[in-house]
Amino acid sequence: MRDQTSLRTPLALAAAALLSSTPVLAQVTISGYVDAALEHISSGGKTLNRVSSGGLTTSRLEFTAKEDLGNGLSAKIRHEMIIKPDAGTMDANSRETYVQLAHKDWGDINLGRLNLSSYNLYGYADPSYGSAYSPVNNVMVFYAPWRESNAISFNSAKFGGGFQVRATITAGKEESDNSKNGRVISLGASYWNGPLFLSIANDIQNKTNIWDKAKTKNETSRDTYISGVYRIGQFDLTAILHDYNGYYAYPPYVGFSTHGNSLQLGTRISINDQIRLFASVVRRNDATGALADATGATLGATYHFSKRTTAYATYGTVRNGSPGSAGAEYPIDWGLTPKSGENPEGYMFGLRHAF
Repeated sequence: MRDQTSLRTPLALAAAALLSSTPVLAQVTISGYVDAALEHISSGGKTLNRVSSGGLTTSRLEFTAKEDLGNGLSAKIRHEMIIKPDAGTMDANSRETYVQLAHKDWGDINLGRLNLSSYNLYGYADPSYGSAYSPVNNVMVFYAPWRESNAISFNSAKFGGGFQVRATITAGKEESDNSKNGRVISLGASYWNGPLFLSIANDIQNKTNIWDKAKTKNETSRDTYISGVYRIGQFDLTAILHDYNGYYAYPPYVGFSTHGNSLQLGTRISINDQIRLFASVVRRNDATGALADATGATLGATYHFSKRTTAYATYGTVRNGSPGSAGAEYPIDWGLTPKSGENPEGYMFGLRHAF
């Protein structure tokens, strides 16, 4: 029998020489969350017992690559894909996808599909941020813009002891059938120092009136957010004030003009390194009757086995007022549209693992 070592050595040397002449490619980090829960929910005239996805955090795959360019510069790409562990499928919609150029002293510029500047600011004041039963997502900003395609954003580095400014602008509608969002301008500023976080943001959205068949009339909406978080020991106290005014549309079925406001109050409580509690209540008041007044609330607890694995229990409900001309009934979960006059509620017990 021939000595296999005599064959492997030249091959190994040739492979090493080939690899040494190949350009070094950026390393891609794959991370994300798998979050699934046992859920009991009543909404849309149905009462369901099911396995659901994303009760605490949206299940997703995240692909990230970053390169140090020297002199404080860096480049980064990121793509987030929504997954559904209850069905073993991918969602047709994606989360953020962008390319970034950043400088440690100036800030960063991002291009792609992005969360608006406002969303990145008031989101910190939502104790149930990202959860299925978040009343901020489901009641407060139900019709407002928050993640947009064809966008460019700038986030400054922190200055003056805790100040930061943010800006996002989108290219706007691209299709003649109005299937894409209109142009959005989102501006915001925050101050974060020690236990105090404060922010203000303003979104202006321009859309085509979906009932104007000639598509000649442009409509505008404005959403303003003032948010704050204050930490007292193990407690985070949170608040968001949202004022809205203008034309809101989701082609081809929903389009209306209205104005009003909503208020969120909440808390996060760290009992110890493993057990945490959260609560959030949103009250929405519409001044025109185009939307229903509503109160949404969620209560939850998390148990952290480790930095990666978390068990949780969550209860949520929405108390809808009398619907107006738009027939808006706010959901507890976006997948189930409530019927007129219905007050949806549900609870879930889940497990989330980060990787």
